[in-house]
Amino acid sequence: MNNSRKIGRNRSSFERFGRLPQQGFTYLELIIVIIIISTLISMLSIRLMPAIDEAERAAVLKIEGQLRSSLTMEAARYVARGEFEQIRGMVGMNPMRLMMDPPENYVGERETAAGVPRAHWVFATESQRLVYRPDLPRTQALSGIEQFAPEFAVQLAYEDIDGDGRYTSRDGQYYGVRLARVDGVGWLDREPLLENF
Repeated sequence: MNNSRKIGRNRSSFERFGRLPQQGFTYLELIIVIIIISTLISMLSIRLMPAIDEAERAAVLKIEGQLRSSLTMEAARYVARGEFEQIRGMVGMNPMRLMMDPPENYVGERETAAGVPRAHWVFATESQRLVYRPDLPRTQALSGIEQFAPEFAVQLAYEDIDGDGRYTSRDGQYYGVRLARVDGVGWLDREPLLENF
């Protein structure tokens, strides 16, 4: 009996002064685990960055395709009603107006694209251009590519017979409208980044 009291007293004094072996991680083990996890996260993020850039580019190309389809359908409506001359009135219009559901990152019409947040669309009324402001590139592979905001404009589709880049009566009849890439399109024209990874 005396012996068990003595052991109990000894154990409580060990616990009080911290001399019993502790269970769990030591600080060194914890630091090693943190280093391993942070290394894995950084390696994973390096792999994900091109995918994030590529996803943004693919989203812009998808919207561009939807806008082209909307313009074609609107021009076809004029043709079906026999109002072929009305197609000329579409030049310089905001093509986002033709979409039933504009993208969530479309901020509307503004005089210029200045001050528009990154990763957003805007129609600049001054230049009559639809502008997309890309997010900052996450990969070094994009550093050599022009990072201007891609700009699109609704233009007449015609055969430029006289080669002056403007539609005149010498060019003959126009045959519709098109959504033209007019500036900062190096970001859209490049090869996909994911092929390199």
